[in-house]
Amino acid sequence: MKSAGGKRRSRRKVAFVAHCLVNQNAKVAEFARLPGVVSPVIDLLKSSGYVIEQLPCPELLFNGATRWWTTKDIYDNPGYRRHCRSLAKFSADVIERYQRDGYEVILIGLDGSPSSGVRFTGTSEPIWGGRPDARIDEYKIVPGRGIWIDELAKELDERGIPFPKASGVPMDSPDFDMDRSVAELASFLSD
Repeated sequence: MKSAGGKRRSRRKVAFVAHCLVNQNAKVAEFARLPGVVSPVIDLLKSSGYVIEQLPCPELLFNGATRWWTTKDIYDNPGYRRHCRSLAKFSADVIERYQRDGYEVILIGLDGSPSSGVRFTGTSEPIWGGRPDARIDEYKIVPGRGIWIDELAKELDERGIPFPKASGVPMDSPDFDMDRSVAELASFLSD
């Protein structure tokens, strides 16, 4: 791509980022690891030339800021999927526009999240149900997409829009390590 002055310009890039990577305050209290922005992730994306687009947080919008943590199998119901699909329509509009305008589009989710997981999501053990008395260490991380990312993928597919190259930062994993996660994201960005 050449600019008006004839110099070659690098391709424009945009990263659609899980809401809680830009605002940890949207997380359930026990899962918020930082007081605000996950700076190492956002700084890496920006230094790699990406414009940042914050995706909505379906859990915050659906259950509010004082919700307790839950799992994919609890959120996997028609009402929550309908809620995520309504958010997906808007986000798909924005993704479509960036793709049409020639941007390289990627998506960075929150692996382990019941909603925003890209490679991994969280499920529950049979002890769940009724009053929430399960411990965080009983939160089980399994391969698969979260409900929100799944509904976004379906919306894009129905429009004939390819799902962006995607990865996730595993902040909901009990063995999360920021340095290792940033190194993995850097490797993903260089592929």
